Amino acid sequence: MPQSTRFTVFGEPVEVLVSSSETERAYFVMTQVSPPGGGPPPHMHQHEDEIFTVLQGEYEIFDGKHWHKLSQGETAHKRRGSVHTFRNCGTTEGRLQIVIVPGGGMEDYLRAISVLKMPEDLARLTKISDAYGIRFIVPEPPTPSL
Repeated sequence: MPQSTRFTVFGEPVEVLVSSSETERAYFVMTQVSPPGGGPPPHMHQHEDEIFTVLQGEYEIFDGKHWHKLSQGETAHKRRGSVHTFRNCGTTEGRLQIVIVPGGGMEDYLRAISVLKMPEDLARLTKISDAYGIRFIVPEPPTPSL
């Protein structure tokens, strides 16, 4: 069995459990550890679907409009092309398993962005993400009430 690969992405530890090369790019499995409030910015994948399972703690999954709470053992999925993200909504460190289908180059993508420092490398993040069909979504500012 191959030794696992670890990265730090947006300051959070990621461990590759099943690489896309092991599955001939059919799928990719990883875990991500998040502190309270942690998780990536809202984004969308052009090529991949994602399945999230809470292994430890409490998370919320964002579907582009609403947050949906997930407790330990619960699962959610997001289809390619949909805006989504997740965040640890608990008070302790959490661990999430993420299955990405197809696996494609996700491990390469994570490795490429793991060296970036935010916000100073935002332009590089955008360029790398574009090459992998991943787009980060900047939320629209609230409409002022009159």
